[in-house]
Amino acid sequence: MKNPLDTFRSQLFGSRGCDIAAALQYVDELAAASSDAVAVQTAARVLLNTAANAVHQVMSAPSPEKLAIIELIDERINARLNEEESIDEKIEEWFNDNIDIEDKINDWMSNNFDITDYGVNDAVNDWLSDNLADKISDLDLVVRLR
Repeated sequence: MKNPLDTFRSQLFGSRGCDIAAALQYVDELAAASSDAVAVQTAARVLLNTAANAVHQVMSAPSPEKLAIIELIDERINARLNEEESIDEKIEEWFNDNIDIEDKINDWMSNNFDITDYGVNDAVNDWLSDNLADKISDLDLVVRLR
């Protein structure tokens, strides 16, 4: 629900937070001390902004029903946390019962680290041909039998 006083709110004027009594006192003081209509209008706008703040605060405050639901949720969470098993143990038990972690890791590794994707064979062959091809031709093969 939208605050109906927000349409009258003006950023040119201040407010007294949500203290309507202080804003009304400000209007009374300016009205009594001044014959200047602009001063009284300013005070009235401050009063209006303060009233809008107060209405907004009331509208956004949690309802008793919401507070009761929050309290009930908190109680249930605390009851679950105070059970014999810890959350970590429950999570571990669920994983052990429902997921083969080693299989998942192997699947992920095989999908993401396939050595052929990186051209390792080509790189090794190129290195061998660049670095060892001329040296292999200079080697003598000696076989001894005893």
